[in-house]
Amino acid sequence: MDRKIIVAGAGHGGIVAAYYLALEGYDVTVYEKGKKGKLGLKQTDSVHLDGFELSGIPVPEDYKVVRTPITFCVPGTDIEPISQVQSDDSYTVEIDRNALYKHLITLAEDAGAKFVYNCEIVKPLILGGRVVGISTSKGDVYADMVIDACGLYSPIRMNLPDFMNITKMPGAYEVLHTYRAYFNRLKSAKEPEFKYEVSLIPGENCGIMWVITHDKTVDVFLGFFNEIDEQRIADGLEVLRKDNPHMGQRLLKGGDIVDIPVRQPLAIMVADGYAAVGDSAFMTIPVKGSGIGYSMRAGKLLADCIASDPDGIYDKETLWEYQSKFFEEIGFGVCMLAVVKGLFPMLTMDDLEYALGGKIISSEDFSMFGSEAGLGKIITSLKASVIMDKAKKIVGFPDLRRLFSAIAKNVAKMKVIESRYKDVYTPENADKWSKLYNSFFENMNERGHE
Repeated sequence: MDRKIIVAGAGHGGIVAAYYLALEGYDVTVYEKGKKGKLGLKQTDSVHLDGFELSGIPVPEDYKVVRTPITFCVPGTDIEPISQVQSDDSYTVEIDRNALYKHLITLAEDAGAKFVYNCEIVKPLILGGRVVGISTSKGDVYADMVIDACGLYSPIRMNLPDFMNITKMPGAYEVLHTYRAYFNRLKSAKEPEFKYEVSLIPGENCGIMWVITHDKTVDVFLGFFNEIDEQRIADGLEVLRKDNPHMGQRLLKGGDIVDIPVRQPLAIMVADGYAAVGDSAFMTIPVKGSGIGYSMRAGKLLADCIASDPDGIYDKETLWEYQSKFFEEIGFGVCMLAVVKGLFPMLTMDDLEYALGGKIISSEDFSMFGSEAGLGKIITSLKASVIMDKAKKIVGFPDLRRLFSAIAKNVAKMKVIESRYKDVYTPENADKWSKLYNSFFENMNERGHE
């Protein structure tokens, strides 16, 4: 087949798309600014097993493990930690980021995809209102279709013409500034009660922290919606060491500061000759940012959509099927998570203490909130009796009641917006949908951060 596909950036979803399209006989080339064999941060990721299974990517058996239940803690309080209810047959894939890239790239190359490294991507090439290629540090490259897998600050997406109606940059409180590092574990210290502890930081400087204890290392994560700097990292590590005496001082790997999207997916992720996938389309969990599983699944959906176009037109109308299937299978559930996350800055420490201490949020509830795949559906399917029972417990707590009410109202509004989505593309449908979708989240975020 002589149809040429460019994958701009070696994102996970882009590589999965490259793999499947190469299997179909397309001329696929991935252009990546990084060095061969050096892709990925020095960290281990937990990727939901269904991210592999639903994208059809074989799972490296060495990395398939029983999931460690998450324990939610509130530092500096007497609130009892809450742990997920976890079954022994709940599996995940724990894999080093570099090993995962090697696995996916090997699959893609064996299928016939080509990779060009040390190639900085500058901007898209536009002709007649269509994306026809990319401008790179090694020259201009043209193709029938461009898949944008460049990430959060994609130079492709950020330089698309305004008439394509694709959001160029994330807004306030839609990016988490993170620090991830692995420190030595002190064997002389007392064995920690919980292996995987997560703490929320409410209020003006809201964010999230975790400590995951392994046999020889302690995996630490700090994430803030406001800017992160060395002092803030040092302060955060001091807090974590106080509560985790087994956490040593010696940095073994990591220590990088990385921005990750924590928001709803793009309202429109396709244009003539163009489709965004992965972080380029903001395909992450809005609370913590993990999105490898989502990206892999989306890469398979995109490849299927491209391969199903016998005429090789690859315009908005034909690519809309990819976007529609993503929203149906993943995106609308993610939007419900974004509704909850969007009102997080309204939460105070008093609210958090009352919600946990008063058992408004139970272990069963927290188990649901730990589910990457189903939380959005869970939120909208809660029985009225359960909602009423929890509502009664916050009657005498006006601030928490206001937050509860705001979430409920926004979930209902999001369901209305979801019902307005049209599976059949027309310029009018796309324009109405994007305006409704984007304005809802913009207004919600403004109210949440007043």
